Amino acid sequence: MIARGPSVIAACVACALAGCGFKPPTAGTIGSGGAAGSGPATGSGGSPLGRGGAAGGATGSGGAAITSGSGGSVGSGTGGDVGITQPPPTCGQTNVSVMPQPPDILIVQDRSLSMTDDSSGRPCAGGTASGNGNCGATSKWAQVLAAIDQVVMRTQTTVNWGLMFLGDEDTVCGAAATPVVPITSQTSYAPIQSALAGVQFTGQIGTPTTGVINNAVTYMQSLTDANPKYLLLATDGEPNCARGSANNNDDTGAETAVAAAKAAGFPTFVVGIATTSDAAATNALNTMAVNGGEAQTGAATQYYAVTDTADLLDVLTKILTSAMSCTIPLTGVGGDLDKVAVSAKDASGQTIVIPEDSTNGWSYTDASKTAIVLNGDACHGLQSITYTAFQFVYTCSTGVICIDSCPTAKPDAGTPGP
Repeated sequence: MIARGPSVIAACVACALAGCGFKPPTAGTIGSGGAAGSGPATGSGGSPLGRGGAAGGATGSGGAAITSGSGGSVGSGTGGDVGITQPPPTCGQTNVSVMPQPPDILIVQDRSLSMTDDSSGRPCAGGTASGNGNCGATSKWAQVLAAIDQVVMRTQTTVNWGLMFLGDEDTVCGAAATPVVPITSQTSYAPIQSALAGVQFTGQIGTPTTGVINNAVTYMQSLTDANPKYLLLATDGEPNCARGSANNNDDTGAETAVAAAKAAGFPTFVVGIATTSDAAATNALNTMAVNGGEAQTGAATQYYAVTDTADLLDVLTKILTSAMSCTIPLTGVGGDLDKVAVSAKDASGQTIVIPEDSTNGWSYTDASKTAIVLNGDACHGLQSITYTAFQFVYTCSTGVICIDSCPTAKPDAGTPGP
């Protein structure tokens, strides 16, 4: 389980002076006086100030910064060590905000004319992205639009989203060549919302799954970041753009394309929108889900079947749970990691401590200590976006780590304060 304090555990470091190597001041030794002469009554410099020789060259005590008298017959005096009060060596805590490695997910969204039908297949020709066709807001397109809008808005800081349409806007069976919204580490909600809302259905009726998946792979291969990468195919029917085949059926081509995407390093989640009543579509989508490496288990279908916004919201959450990595690079962390801690904010905004635990906490990925991995309950908290604002905290071996609202450390007795 994840440890948390009664109010919230604190975030500063207190360091015991003895443990940090503090050396108390030592008394100075007496220097030898010079010959008779006149000199100033008080010399300047040193801490504490050394006193100059009196008339006649009286013996004076040497200061740290005064080792000789000047003027008259004042001879040189040899100064002893004078303890100069210094603050104890700092043994401070360092807090570094660290981020899980966000997955790159390219949504491949079907925008064929059948997406304007309702979930029972009732035609709604002329429908638009806002659902103003005959089916209104009950069209498959309007339902999908609402779900993607919510999920992308909620996860845009933890997922790098992109959007590619399954069909070309003006050509039957025209395969989109590039994403309408490329994957970047920047905010993705606004451009994806705008792209989805701007779709007009002008008669394109094909489902060119094979061509678009192949083009999506080419695009994903152009990305240079090290993040895990996935395709999310959302369609309402089986592929049907293989010219020359019976009914233009292209199940085999699409199944092969998804398998090739997986082999290239891009697993594919397959979402079927109101497809369970179509046995041929279900068979094709099941095979694509298996070939894509992200088939669901324990359900009626191996692809993710949805019929409305609520279904799709639930499915997208499940997909994110699988796609989001629980490995966190320790970017910006440097120095000796003698004492460390990991914290996060929970769903209520409280700061919690995640224990170092290979079962339900965190552990280093390897001996290099350049990344940590969250395990068990801690990983689930990250993937469900229950935990956010992760911090890696460290200090020296004699430091004491606390998380959030730590009282200012008080100096030991006899040690001058700041």
